[in-house]
Amino acid sequence: MTTLARWAQSNANHTSQSSQTSHAASSAAARNRNARLPSYPLEPLQAMADRVGKEVEKFAERVDRWHTHAHGDAKAKYQDTVKMVGSFRDIAESTVKELKRRHDLDDRGELDQSVRRRIHGMADAPNAPNASLLGRSFQSVIPSIEPSSAPDSSRVHELRQWQAELATWELAQVLIDNFLPEPGTDVAAEKRARLTEVGGALRYSPNIEIWDRFLLEDDPAKEKEVVLRWLEQTARNSESDIESITQQLESESGIDTNMWTSGWLETRMRLKHAKRLQGEEGVLSPDTTNLMSKADTQPLVTQLDPDAPSRQRRVLEKGDGFYERAVWMVCYEMLRRGSTWEEVSEWCKARNEAWRGVSLGAANDTPSEGGPNVAGPTVGYLFRRMCFYAARGTQIPYESAVYGLLSGDLKHVQAVARNWDDHLYAQCNALLLSRFDDYLQRNYSHRVPEAMTRRFQDAAANLDDWPTSTGSVIRLLKQEKSTAAQALTPMKLIQGSLISRSVDELVFKVGTAIAIMLQEDDRPGNLILDPESDPMAPGPKSIKPQRTLTAEKYHHTLATDPHALRLLVHIFIILRKGLNQFSMDAFPQMVAMDNVIIAYIEFLRTSKRLQIIPLYAAQLEATRTIHCLGRILPQIKSGEEQERYIALMEQYRINVVDVLAMNCHISLDISGMCRMTDSDDKTIDPRRISKFELLEKVGVAEDLWPGQRVKLKFAGQDITPQEDAVIESARWYSHDVRDAEMTFVALNQALSSFLLNGRIGAAEKLVKEMPTETVCLERTKTLCGYAFDIKQENANVQDANQIAQLKREAESKSGRSPVRPLNIPSATEHAQWVKQLSDVSYTYGEMQQITRSITLCRQWREEEDNIIRQTRQGVVKPSTKRLKELLEAITATLEPLLLTCMQETPPLADFIDIKRLFLPELTLAYITILYSAAFITGRDSATKALDFATLVATYERVALRTLLIDTGTLSKLVDLFGAVSKATLKLNEAGEAKRGVSKKRGSRGETLQIWDLNVAGR
Repeated sequence: MTTLARWAQSNANHTSQSSQTSHAASSAAARNRNARLPSYPLEPLQAMADRVGKEVEKFAERVDRWHTHAHGDAKAKYQDTVKMVGSFRDIAESTVKELKRRHDLDDRGELDQSVRRRIHGMADAPNAPNASLLGRSFQSVIPSIEPSSAPDSSRVHELRQWQAELATWELAQVLIDNFLPEPGTDVAAEKRARLTEVGGALRYSPNIEIWDRFLLEDDPAKEKEVVLRWLEQTARNSESDIESITQQLESESGIDTNMWTSGWLETRMRLKHAKRLQGEEGVLSPDTTNLMSKADTQPLVTQLDPDAPSRQRRVLEKGDGFYERAVWMVCYEMLRRGSTWEEVSEWCKARNEAWRGVSLGAANDTPSEGGPNVAGPTVGYLFRRMCFYAARGTQIPYESAVYGLLSGDLKHVQAVARNWDDHLYAQCNALLLSRFDDYLQRNYSHRVPEAMTRRFQDAAANLDDWPTSTGSVIRLLKQEKSTAAQALTPMKLIQGSLISRSVDELVFKVGTAIAIMLQEDDRPGNLILDPESDPMAPGPKSIKPQRTLTAEKYHHTLATDPHALRLLVHIFIILRKGLNQFSMDAFPQMVAMDNVIIAYIEFLRTSKRLQIIPLYAAQLEATRTIHCLGRILPQIKSGEEQERYIALMEQYRINVVDVLAMNCHISLDISGMCRMTDSDDKTIDPRRISKFELLEKVGVAEDLWPGQRVKLKFAGQDITPQEDAVIESARWYSHDVRDAEMTFVALNQALSSFLLNGRIGAAEKLVKEMPTETVCLERTKTLCGYAFDIKQENANVQDANQIAQLKREAESKSGRSPVRPLNIPSATEHAQWVKQLSDVSYTYGEMQQITRSITLCRQWREEEDNIIRQTRQGVVKPSTKRLKELLEAITATLEPLLLTCMQETPPLADFIDIKRLFLPELTLAYITILYSAAFITGRDSATKALDFATLVATYERVALRTLLIDTGTLSKLVDLFGAVSKATLKLNEAGEAKRGVSKKRGSRGETLQIWDLNVAGR
């Protein structure tokens, strides 16, 4: 089971319950949003999210399996892609079967209603010679997903959607099988071999071989033949079957169709009655008989042969007229569904109408996989010409349509076409047969006499170019009044683009529509890019004063249809990633086409299906993948989910380091502290502080402090949501423990931005949650095999005991001879990793110490106030244990930081600025704290303060002195040292000498005895 499949299974119940619980609320919320903010750019995507179902996970599982295993050569990838198309088709087919099972009655009711509409239209058709249904509009159940013919039941609407999707995947399958060969295939050589095998090149070749050779030689003709077979299959799967149609005809006529074996019974009875009245024995003469039909008072035929109504230009009785139309209607529907001549003939014969079967295919010779009648010496040419005349000589539209299909006539088939599928079928059939007849004239002229070819116009005569004729037909259907509405609906746009090989154009237009739709979306996390934005800095808005790339309304409709968008996205992935059909070198094309996948990702995000997003992000262009996921990560808060997300990105071969870096850059940009450009140059926000004040003045009478003390509260201690987002973006790196360099780059950016902008609270939180020690420990365990402190002595030397233990564990787990695990480097590699970690962590570690020093100073002030408060409350001897611990921590943290100031500093301007900003103030704070500590914890603190003065004056601390001079702090520090000296003397004069001056010496031999004025007398 794949990673995504396991995730889907574990979350299936939760998703189901959540969707059921929140559906009503989501719908209400969507309505409220619409009422409140009509221009809300994400409203369509939110509506999509409210309507998605389990099919999202099903399709994602198939894509996951394909993407994860498609690592082989081009042929293996092709085969995996074809299998994935088949799996998508299987999902659609199983869904259709399930929906049919659950909603069988509703489905049959809708289908029957559609048939009844056709029957009524047929029955009401003009009963006059040469009448035609051309221009009459019929409503069909097939386009039931369209607004003009939406079914009454939402359940049937869902079924029709899935039937349309099933048909689309079947179309994709046949087009790939026939026109997108496996990589490495020599198409020309394979075609030559098949032509040799199929025959048809000789003068007396069998007629069927001629048809097969025609399809092999003429690729556009083969394309139309494939489309015809697909349209027939779609009609069989989606429309009423012939049995249902005959049942409806029986219901409407009131006569059992099994009784349709007597021909024109009503007309026959009228003629017999007229003969008896007139005393005629033979056939009634139309010239002497003024017999009228009962229903519409038109002249009644006087003979009963099949051609009588046309020849005499008279009519049948109403019941017989209905019967005649009904029989031709069924014949048409059978041909439209791909029934063979034998099947049609058998149906007619069963109703005592065998002559009809003969007229439809006398001496029939039809290819086994469908095709025209190629019987006779003219390869069916003469038969098609006869059918052409028959189509024009009848007064029944369905009869004309039947002969039109057989002859390749377009006009009379269009007259009964009810939807886009029917019109496309009529066009392709006419083009294919006219092209075949032209092929016969060009290549088998000895079989088609020139006299036969006169007076017939080629159906393709109005098309400019035969190779692109299929695309021309699709465009024509978008323009014609009878088909435009349906041709521009989402599903037909997709099907039409597949047929015309223009999926890339459709995806480009839909992607442009998405960019236009969301151009007012000002969210920092907006995933959409405008194809007219700056290629050097892509964004969601066009940089042009007036748009040149536009999209139609129907492209917007497709973009907001969740069913159609999902279908288009997966077709796009198949053709681009699986079959390498598109090249997207131009920036506008690349951006717009990726927008389609991004829109699908956007509504996955809106519907809280975040775990699926990396899979689809992996289908984007590489930089767009980073752009997308960097804006998705902030929505994932749980540490466990973050770890799983990184695992998914690694599984899909996404550059995790770049995604995490993008996330950090975006969060910093949103925070307003540091705006990043593509070249990683930083422009600091004007809010950057010029001075950090850690101390505040106190009254002159306050002997406990040297005129100043550490502040209790600093500016910038509060943490904004934007700063929390920056910290959260840095926390992601705790899950990517194999990276060291970019981890500290991100931490440096975050912490330096906080410090430079005076955001002390955020800096403290970041240091607390991502300390250098922990970050390095995690990476040493991954990179070196075991965790250790890189600052410890001999850290660069591999620990032999640890290595031995790891080998024993590996041996016990594997049960084989000990082999050094791959995650244990050699001794040289170990040393290199330690050096790298030391180098990349240095800057962050230094800034961390600055931040910790500020925190310790604040804590000192808090504890100092606590002791003063206890003293004022009468506590004789408050505990100073906590204060002493803080003093030790301050000394251990701050003194090394100050004494190594400006030494070994990397060439980072921000880091230098941070030292200039904070170290002078921390130096003053340190001496201030030691001053007050001398009064609270003992005069030994004064030793440290005065010894620090000695250290500052040494040659080695020239950098620190230079910093203090440059910032105007040295004079203040000298005054502070003087105050410490005076305080020491004052403490002695106040009676400290009664207990004697401490003889204890510091680490460098320092002692307070030099400040004892009475030391000489002792």
